[in-house]
Formats: sequence, structure tokens, C-alpha cells
Amino acid sequence: IILICIAVPLLLLMTLMDARSRLLTGFMLIGMLTAASAYEINSAVQMTFWMTGQEVSVRAAPIVEELLKATPILLYSVAVSDERNTLLPLSMSVGIGFAILENAYLLTAYIDQVTLGWALIRGLSTSLSHGLCTLTVGYGMSFIRKQKKLFYTGIFGLLSLAITFHSTFNLLIQSSYDWIGMMLPITIFGVAWLVRQKLHRRAQAGSPR
Repeated sequence: IILICIAVPLLLLMTLMDARSRLLTGFMLIGMLTAASAYEINSAVQMTFWMTGQEVSVRAAPIVEELLKATPILLYSVAVSDERNTLLPLSMSVGIGFAILENAYLLTAYIDQVTLGWALIRGLSTSLSHGLCTLTVGYGMSFIRKQKKLFYTGIFGLLSLAITFHSTFNLLIQSSYDWIGMMLPITIFGVAWLVRQKLHRRAQAGSPR
């Protein structure tokens, strides 16, 4: 129901967008769909293997969620384009779409416990966490797409990295060091943005006028 309530207005809005904006919004909707699918799969795994909520979030959810989020990016990079300038925004869109639906579900499930501060920190940390995990796959695919010898092992390595980061984030969030978990993706994103800006300025300074 939450997915439908969010997706329908966005689908209507997409009719007014240009091609690039529609593509980004479409991948964000795909991210929301993967979140709904992941919830059903995680619930089935929990019931099948008699796992606790914490065990699912650390052992099963990172694998299920990262595989689902990476699938549209892998398919796009193979079938359409592996250009970095295209893959990175699409990867981030999938991750953020996933986080939007996940946060909406948690908000409705624990409405009597959430605060404005929780919403702000949770929105930043989970959006960046899911976004960075999928971004890792997209960034890596821009390198290994045409490397036949590294293609399959490269995909495995990228997924392993995303799953490990996701599992570490979930583990920290549920521990007494939850503040470290919340700050981890924010810090990584901030450092990556600063490095990117520095490299961009260096490239501009070195280019002929």
C-alpha cells in the first residue's frame, strides 16, 4: 500500500519530465520495488530458518537486498550502457528509492517511537548507506564491463563489498555503537565528495584553455 501511494504520483509526474529525469525517477521506483520484494523474501527466510530479527538483518537481509538492488544496475550496464556518468546516478537512485520505502515502513510501524531527529538522521544515514552500496556496484561495472577475464569475479567482488558494508552498518545500528553506524555512510559520502571535487578542480586546472 505504501509503495502504491508513493509510486502512483511519481508515475504521473514522470509524464512531465525529460528523458534523463524519467530514467532517474524510474530507477528510484525500481529501488522501491526491490525494497518491497526484499521485505517479503526476508520475512520468508526468517520464518523458514527460525531466525531472530537481528540475525536476519545481519546475515540474510544484506545478501538479499544487495542482490536485488544490484540486478537492475547490472542489467543496464550489460544491455544498455556502462558509461560512468550514467551508471552512478542510476545506482544512487536505486539505493535512495529503496531507502525511501524502507523508512516509510519503519515510520508507520514505530510511529509512537520516532522523533524529528530520528527521521533526519535515519533519512541521511540509510539513504546514503543503501545508495553507497549500489553505487559501489555501478562504479565497479564501469570498469569491468568490457574486461572478460574480470567480469564474473569482478561482479562477485563488488557484491561482496556491498554486502559486507551493509551487514556492518546493520550490526552497528543495532548495537550500543549505533551512532557510529549512523555516521559511517555520511562520513564516507562526505570524504568521497571532497575527493571528487578536488580531482575535478585539478582536471580543470590542467586542461588547456
